[in-house]
Amino acid sequence: MSNILNYKTILIFGSLITLLAGPATAQTAVSNQLQSNSAKHHFSASEVSALLAEFEITTTLAPYTGEGAATILARTSGDARFVISLFKCDNPEDGTQCEGAVIFTATSNAGVAYDDINSFNASTNVTIAVNVAEQNIILFGRQLFFAGGVGRDNFKYITELFLRDMQNYMDAQAAVGTSVSLNVAPAAVHKTDNVVSTKEADVSDAVVFVAKRTPNGGANDYALSAAIANTWQVSFINTNEK
Repeated sequence: MSNILNYKTILIFGSLITLLAGPATAQTAVSNQLQSNSAKHHFSASEVSALLAEFEITTTLAPYTGEGAATILARTSGDARFVISLFKCDNPEDGTQCEGAVIFTATSNAGVAYDDINSFNASTNVTIAVNVAEQNIILFGRQLFFAGGVGRDNFKYITELFLRDMQNYMDAQAAVGTSVSLNVAPAAVHKTDNVVSTKEADVSDAVVFVAKRTPNGGANDYALSAAIANTWQVSFINTNEK
């Protein structure tokens, strides 16, 4: 399946996140947090970016390419990269009035055993990990549906738990000395061409995590770019919050 991370697959993946995250230790707390009198049924990209700024996270809205979702590229103060894909938007080009979101990122799967992934999934707060062998990456994600009502603080709380899940994973892998490089097979080495520099993108202060469009396009580009950028030296949470 060459385009395993296209938009439809991201939605399917998000559904799996919802179903499989039940055993997570923070699920009860998350459920309680979702009961909010200020619940919203839609979020816009500008609102999500403002929320992430409170975590000292830099964001940029990726150019819309007609795939049905608004894509926010995010970089933490510790240089970790992740993506928020907003779907069922009134206007996906600028990400207004969206009905749901998938928060996701990726790392290399080099040196990572399935037991490590299973262990992560058994102890995670809100995130689930899936090995994508075809791309040599591990995809991490969490989906949110806004239709039932989600407060701004709820969205922020779940995002914080996602970031803490990722930091816990990165710390665990760094402790055992797992390989930090993305293992790209020689036949697929051209895939690394989807990462461009700030200078090439001409976006000065924008997030360096920018992806060129490839024939497969979409979330596949962004996940692969994140996996290349997310070495074990990056940090998903502010150093002061550790």
